[in-house]
Amino acid sequence: MTDATAGIYFRARECSGVAGSRPRNVTRGSDRFANFNNDRDIPMIFPRRLWRRIPFLGRPRQAVVFLTHIQSVPIHNHFMRLKVETHGLLDVFLCIHKAANDGGQGDEIADFRISPSDEENTLPIRFAEKMRRGGTITPGFTDLAYMPALLSPQLSAYEYIWMSEYDVDFAGHWRDFFLPLLGSQADLIGTTFYPQAECPGWCHWAWFEAPDVVASRHYIRSFNPIVRFSRRMLNAYVAAVQEKGWRGHTEALFPAIASYNGFTIEDLGGTGPFTPEALRGKNYLNTPSRDGYLTPGTFVHAPATLTAYFHEAAEQFHPRGYLYHPVKPHCRKGPAG
Repeated sequence: MTDATAGIYFRARECSGVAGSRPRNVTRGSDRFANFNNDRDIPMIFPRRLWRRIPFLGRPRQAVVFLTHIQSVPIHNHFMRLKVETHGLLDVFLCIHKAANDGGQGDEIADFRISPSDEENTLPIRFAEKMRRGGTITPGFTDLAYMPALLSPQLSAYEYIWMSEYDVDFAGHWRDFFLPLLGSQADLIGTTFYPQAECPGWCHWAWFEAPDVVASRHYIRSFNPIVRFSRRMLNAYVAAVQEKGWRGHTEALFPAIASYNGFTIEDLGGTGPFTPEALRGKNYLNTPSRDGYLTPGTFVHAPATLTAYFHEAAEQFHPRGYLYHPVKPHCRKGPAG
């Protein structure tokens, strides 16, 4: 282990032991994160040298909202891995979305539980649009599942907030993914940002609407199972979709509203026109077509070729160092876990 990667374990409230030692309650294999149930149980593995360089780590300015509508042991462990591996860098919150026809609440301890009434109270016009289009979150209305959390008083102190869906995974240490992006001041960070001229056949253009004053150069598509918003981006989005004129899929609304307001859009990787040179070819792979399809690649809409997370079956994730989507643990064969 080199000096650059040599780690020291930290607990949330106290040092857990000698540098390089393994906390007693960290086990190997798919159950490695099963024993972590609250902040006091969480160690942090972080290079001592980098810790000194980044003074804000003791009090993160950024948060991650982990979104799921399914409660299971694999998803819980996936959430806890994210929380463990970003501890001290980011504050991580669990958000469980409950559709109108869901059964019981489940026994998962969540920071947020979002119901249809929360959707309607937070974004009533968006909620009404969803109901007119069939009443389901997908396609296009996932903002209703997590905006009540992002806009809550509990998260009001954060300058930037990430949202990551449960079926997003990273083939590596989550710290290595987030750390290079934390210094960005972009208002909207996501993936696969392309102007309409480069993807005119994308199916969701058919129901996208913007006010007449919005020029077509602001029409941009995106793909955002993981996304980061600045505080002013969140405020601008809420104001826009609560007015007449802005309608459509979030993957068109987010970048169009950001562009129209003069905000900075940044692609966290890939090879598109919004990707900074330092991030080109990094973090995810896909192959955007003029029809809007993304396959082949590691980060696509479908199909779900992975049914185990990286911490469960690392050998299935090639190449390493990239985001993967969709990972569907509930689609695996055998007894439900």
